[in-house]
Amino acid sequence: MYCSIDDVLHEVHPTLKLQMEQDYADNFNSVIEAHIVKAEAFVNASLSRAYSVPLKKASSIVISAECKIAAYFAAAAFTEKEEILKDKYEIAKEMLDNVVEANNSLLVDEEFSQEEDEEENPKLLYGSNEQIFTSDELELW
Repeated sequence: MYCSIDDVLHEVHPTLKLQMEQDYADNFNSVIEAHIVKAEAFVNASLSRAYSVPLKKASSIVISAECKIAAYFAAAAFTEKEEILKDKYEIAKEMLDNVVEANNSLLVDEEFSQEEDEEENPKLLYGSNEQIFTSDELELW
């Protein structure tokens, strides 16, 4: 998992969190953890369009997206009024789309060197070198 239970609970309104804690009682942590697992699957599915997943080291943007999605899933399952966190969900989806569209530097926090990043998380899985098909090469066809 890219995020923790506490990370997800920071995304949930305190009143909702209290209600969930009371209703779920001893199962509270396992319920939140189950939503984190679902959120991670969503994150990995989104990122798999361009990256090798699961990530060994996730950046703060990926962690934040997973937290927002897990909070959305938890609220939707608990209240059946997912609209209260729908904005977080939409933002998280947009964040993941931006990571896929952006360069690989967004994937890993600055504290990790580029060499470590290349070993831990391979570069983009698609794309081509612009220089392979230059205008001169295309004219030969």
